[in-house]
This record gives sequence, structure tokens and C-alpha cells, in this order.
Amino acid sequence: MKLSIPPLDPALPGLCIAQRALPEPFLLEGARVRLAGRQTRCGGEALLCDEEGRASFTVSLQAPNLGRAANLVLYPGVARRDFVSSKGATSEALVASRTLPMLIWQLTGSSTGASRIRLELSTSTTLADVDHCEDTVTIRTQGKLAQVRIEPAPAEIEIKVAGGAVDLCITLADAETHSMALAFGDPGEVEVVMRATSHMEGHALRAAEGPYGALRLNTGITDVDEGVAWALARTFGLVSEHSSAALNLGLAAVAFGHPNVPTRALSHLKNINFVAAGLLAARLGLTTGDTKVAATLAAHLLDGVGTTESDLLPLAAGNLADALHYGATAEVLDSLRKMSLVSPDPIPTTRSSPRGTRLPMATTAVSLLDSPTREASYSSWLRSLLTGNPSHPPSSFDVRLSRARRSAELFRVDPDRAWRDWRILLEEGLNHGPAGPATWDDIPSNPDSQIQDYGESLTAELLLALAHGLLGLAPDAPFGRLRIAPRIPSHLVSFEVKGVQIGDGEVSVAYQREREEINFTLKPDRVGIPPLIIFEPLISGTVQKVLVDGKNAELNLKSVNRHTVVPIQLPLDCARTMTIVTG
Repeated sequence: MKLSIPPLDPALPGLCIAQRALPEPFLLEGARVRLAGRQTRCGGEALLCDEEGRASFTVSLQAPNLGRAANLVLYPGVARRDFVSSKGATSEALVASRTLPMLIWQLTGSSTGASRIRLELSTSTTLADVDHCEDTVTIRTQGKLAQVRIEPAPAEIEIKVAGGAVDLCITLADAETHSMALAFGDPGEVEVVMRATSHMEGHALRAAEGPYGALRLNTGITDVDEGVAWALARTFGLVSEHSSAALNLGLAAVAFGHPNVPTRALSHLKNINFVAAGLLAARLGLTTGDTKVAATLAAHLLDGVGTTESDLLPLAAGNLADALHYGATAEVLDSLRKMSLVSPDPIPTTRSSPRGTRLPMATTAVSLLDSPTREASYSSWLRSLLTGNPSHPPSSFDVRLSRARRSAELFRVDPDRAWRDWRILLEEGLNHGPAGPATWDDIPSNPDSQIQDYGESLTAELLLALAHGLLGLAPDAPFGRLRIAPRIPSHLVSFEVKGVQIGDGEVSVAYQREREEINFTLKPDRVGIPPLIIFEPLISGTVQKVLVDGKNAELNLKSVNRHTVVPIQLPLDCARTMTIVTG
């Protein structure tokens, strides 16, 4: 085995937070590794989870005699800390693999020789069986393994076993670099992981990049671009840690094209709330075109007609009918649409169009703003949000969450104010989050006790406000169309978003402004059948002229609260440019 973690510093491409290392927690997340409690400069504790997200081992790693921590560099699945003591400087790196049940720890520096580290593993049984040789310790329990391998072989390993707890006290050899791989899972997984450790540099770089293939924002404002990417990277671990918010986290991840999160959220919701699972599966189908899970949950929903009570039932049924327009019988679709009309909300609902998802236009936004002031229900708020025209949101005991929802609504009428409020919340969590840098949520002590249609997650609300408030996204993959209604703040001169998903393809949107001239460029980054784009940018002031691909366009412009909506429909079979001249 040859372990090699590349130097991790602020210059490494990818997401990164660099700051002084304070006695505050930081998160380290991979596919099967997540934080349990607090991690500080003296060590930390992490949960090692099985395929279902349940903890199979808890590990605490401590190296208390390395000195004082000077710096902290943090990535989604990688952390590096520098220590300074009278013996010299030491760098500590940890990597949680994005795809494998693996945790890697590495020390480099002059003060590592003969240092002692302590590794505590807690298992779910009192009958842990422990074997070891000069560089490897293997713990077996109930068909699961946890294996620790150290390179170079340590000078000494002391093992204490008490019930289900295994305490390893390790005296390091006299060398400047020490690497330790911790693999866990069934015997086959552990064997695969140990073979994979020889490619540690690749694992570390992938872990530092954040979610692969998801929507990416490029505003040129580092805190905004990295804050969004960090929030999206956090959603995967939050589904397990904050399971009551699985629906909102899944909806946010669907909008951003992060497939692993809705898969895990659906796995959780199907066991406790199949109405919420049905809504999430429908949104996944409307975005990706894959309706297999939606069809199964629609059948389950119809089997429970008359016995299922949920405020989300009409919304879930309507979205399922839209997603399954080409994937279900006329009888099933008719039953779902009838179910969608029986709404507990005080807002009257109308039958969805039999020709696919009804994509709201600018007039819908105006009517929503003119509706009487009242306390909105969560389901009515979610209905308007997912169509790209968020209405007045319900209140929350969490002031920050109410502000995030309010910013989503404000993007339709006052993008400048909405952007300011939304950005403040994003940067607060990025720099000084409740669970450390780049965190936005206080994790409940017992999330599984909060079984309800929806739970609150600021991380999810910030992402939803961006996707459906600022960008106005409303996909309809079964009909091959995508509504994009960008509401760009007036002070931004450039703005780009890549990886907007529609079916099995992706679309990018670029915005450039120079004085009175605004240019939008839409590109099909990866498409099969060209999608129909319903493009409705909100422009500040009066629009004098619109050019589509350099040619004058006669359009039915709409005035909305000192702004102008420019409605354009076009097939995205190649790069298309819209030039809007204001005055």
C-alpha cells in the first residue's frame, strides 16, 4: 500500500475555505462518512455509515501532542490543519471518500516522530473481535469490518477492548510522513477500499471538488459562487443528519442536478411519508424525464385514496400527473388530477393542463402579489415556488429561514433587495455557520423524531430561492421544455449558470450587461432532442428593443412593478443570443 495525499492549500482548484484554526467545529463529509458532534483542533468524532445511512461504527481520532493549530483549510470531503509546537511544524490531512466507505488520515512534518495518536472505535455490539499485525488492526462485528492500516508501520500499537469499544493507542515510527487508512463495511467492500488507497491523490482531488455534474454558478463573486457550491455539497450529509428536512433537501438537489441526494431522500421518505416521496419523485421525473419511481409511488398513492391525509397530497398528485403524462394510463392520470383538485389550502386550485405542466407566465406573478395578505400554507408556498413564481411564504420560528423564503418571493419584484438579503444569509453560513464554516443548519438532536410532511433547512431554502426565485426554473422534461425566468440584480454586469438540467441534457445561461445593452446567451451543453426554452427575463426599467440572434423581435412585453418581462420562446438547437436594449 502506498498512500499519498496531495498538498491541500487555498490554491488547489475546487471549493475551499481557509482561515485560522479556532476551537470551533468543522464538517468532513463523504458518501459514507459524516460528522457526529464537534470536531476541534484536538480531534473529532465521525459516523461511519452503511449503505442505508445508518451508523455502523463511530470513530474518534485524536493527536493531542502536535501543538497549537495555526490554519484550517476545508473542502467538502477534505480538511487540512497545520500545527506548531516546540518540536516543529506538522500538517494533518483528512479525506472522506466521495464514493467509498473510507477515511484517510495523514501527518506530515518534523514533529511527527514518536508522536502518539489515539483512535477510538465504538461498534453496535458488545462482541467485537479484534485481530492485528504490525501495521493493521481489524475489528469484526455482526458481519461488518473496520480495518485500520498505518504506513509506515508504527513503533507500537496498544489495543484495549471493552464491550463494543476498541481503543487503539499508537506510537508512530520515526518518520516525517504517516498515513492511515480506515475502511469499513462488509468484507468485500473493505478489500476494495484497501486496494483503492493506492489512488489516494485522485480520491482527495475528487473529494475537494464538490458535487460532480451539478448546476454551477459563476458570478465572479467568490463568496457567492463557493457558498452555493458548498451549500449543495452539504445537502448529501444533511439528508441523514436532518432527516425531517429530506423533502426540501431533495427538492433543492433536484433543481441543481445533484442525483445522489434525492435518491437518499427518497429512500428515507418512502418509509415514513410516501406523499412527500411522491412529490419528490414527480419533481425528479419532471426534471430528468426518469419516471420509474414516480409511477410506483403514484400507484401507492391511488391505492390509499380516502385514507391518506396530508396537506401535500393535492400538490403531489398534480405533479405526478404532469410527470407521468406519457408514462401512465388515462385512468391513472384522471384519478391523479381529480386528487389534485381536493386542496386543503384556502387558495383555489385549477385543473392542470392535460397538455403537460402549466408553466406560469409573468401575469401569474402579478396576480400573486395582488392577493390579500394572509398567512400562507406551506403547500401553497411550495406550489408557487416549484413553478418558478414564489408567492408569499409561510412564517417560521427561525428568522433566518423566513428571510430566505422571503428573498425567493422578492426576486420576482425587487431583485436588488432580494439579492442583498439572500447573499447576507449565504455569507453568514459560509464564514460563521452554526456547525462551523460553510454550514447553515443547526442539526436537531433527534431528527428522526420530527416525522412530518416537511422539515426546515436553511441550506435547502437558500438553494431553492436561487433556483426558483432568481433563475425562475420550471422544467417539464416529458414535454421537452424548460422555463427560465432570470431576475438578475441591476448591479451585476456578468452572471453565468451552467448545468441546468432538462431531461438527459444540460443548458447554460450567460448574462452580460454594458450600460443600456443586456445580452443573454443560451447554450445546449449536452442535449439529445433540442428542448423548447420559455425564456422570460425580468429587466429593470423600460425595454426599447429586443434582438434574437441579431434580428429584431416583435414581442408582447409585460410591465411588472417598474420592471419589464421579455417573453421569448425558442428551440435550443444551438447557441442562441438575446440582446435587450433598455432606456
